[in-house]
Amino acid sequence: MEIKSLRFFNGFEEFNRFTFFLEEMKWNIEKQLLKDRVTYYRNNKHFIELSEDFYRKELSIWELKSEEVITWFDTMTLLRRMFIILFKKGIKTDHLKLFLEYPLIFGNHMRADYLIVYERLIVVLEFGMFNQDEKRREERYTKKLQESINYRQLLANIVEPQIIVVNYVMIYRPEYDRSRDTFFKDNIDYNNDELIRLSNFLHLHFNNQNELSAFEQLRKIALNE
Repeated sequence: MEIKSLRFFNGFEEFNRFTFFLEEMKWNIEKQLLKDRVTYYRNNKHFIELSEDFYRKELSIWELKSEEVITWFDTMTLLRRMFIILFKKGIKTDHLKLFLEYPLIFGNHMRADYLIVYERLIVVLEFGMFNQDEKRREERYTKKLQESINYRQLLANIVEPQIIVVNYVMIYRPEYDRSRDTFFKDNIDYNNDELIRLSNFLHLHFNNQNELSAFEQLRKIALNE
């Protein structure tokens, strides 16, 4: 039985192939208002396809906000960069599974941005964007953090105790002004630093899972002989 979500990716390669259209579009995380970005991109075939998939899969009783599709593009762009970092760290990215827009069972129609599944680990990953002052950034982070904690708890309540469920929130900044054709180097550096922190978090938990494998346990026993 298929697990309901907007998209499911069995490994990084599958995710990379699907999201390659972002490279072809030269997609940027723009500072323009989301509603303006919707107007600009709403006729894009991938925008239309994902919007139609949302309704075809009946992911929510609530109407899809077109602005959400823009954030899917933004966050998939960030994840493409993050998975490259993980790959360079030696993580077997073909072993992980990724869900985009996962509707939480018993979650009153709430949806997690992403679920990353690796062995007996589930990571609830939430993204938020801010384009204003630092105070608003803190408010944005606090709100998203509380959401991710709620999602983690909902999942932890229904999976077996052997499954570890953790949560993570990344707040990102706009990297490009389309109207001026200008990139924001400071914001790009900020996002890349945040992606490194996220990859370090995942790397830690993935390694913990690897150490619990039967083979690794036997190797530890052998080392202690």
